[in-house]
Amino acid sequence: METKKQTVRIVAAVLVLAFAGMARATIVNPNSIIIDEIEYYVQTDKSVYDLGENVEMLYRVTNLRNEEVTFSSPRLPEWNFWVEKNGENIWRAINTWYTMATKFTLSPGESKEFPSINPPYIWDMRDNENNLVNLGGYSVIGGLYDGSEYYNYTKIDVPIEIIPEPSTILFLAMGMVGVRARYRNKSRRYKHG
Repeated sequence: METKKQTVRIVAAVLVLAFAGMARATIVNPNSIIIDEIEYYVQTDKSVYDLGENVEMLYRVTNLRNEEVTFSSPRLPEWNFWVEKNGENIWRAINTWYTMATKFTLSPGESKEFPSINPPYIWDMRDNENNLVNLGGYSVIGGLYDGSEYYNYTKIDVPIEIIPEPSTILFLAMGMVGVRARYRNKSRRYKHG
């Protein structure tokens, strides 16, 4: 009787894990800062991802001033995205820049999103060497290049967590149920044998 209760608990736990993995919310994961009445904003499409899933990233700058503001950069593109783990760069969206000066002006209350063509930008969970990353916590960083130094960006980051796929969790849990059932059957044979 006790063994049957344990099996029911294990099956219930498996189902809870499976449904929790499938029912994760897809609410955006944002962060912003305001510097000199300019809002710098970054977001990912959610905060928890299954391993191998695409991570959608968006960077936006908004003029909160009462007058126009002009942003200039000595190169294109003026934005970039990074992914870091424990402070170490794992991936960078743009590794090649063009030495073409660019500028844009925002009216009061106006915003501009980066990339400006078909946002958001996608990270496929591969590192700079094109290997699939490991499970765990990462920082997704968006930056707007301000042009004062080579790598000087106004950076904003959001944390994300990469977890195993729900199917992987389900298979592991089902394996545990199978091992438990086999152990139970084996112990019955010894008792009655």
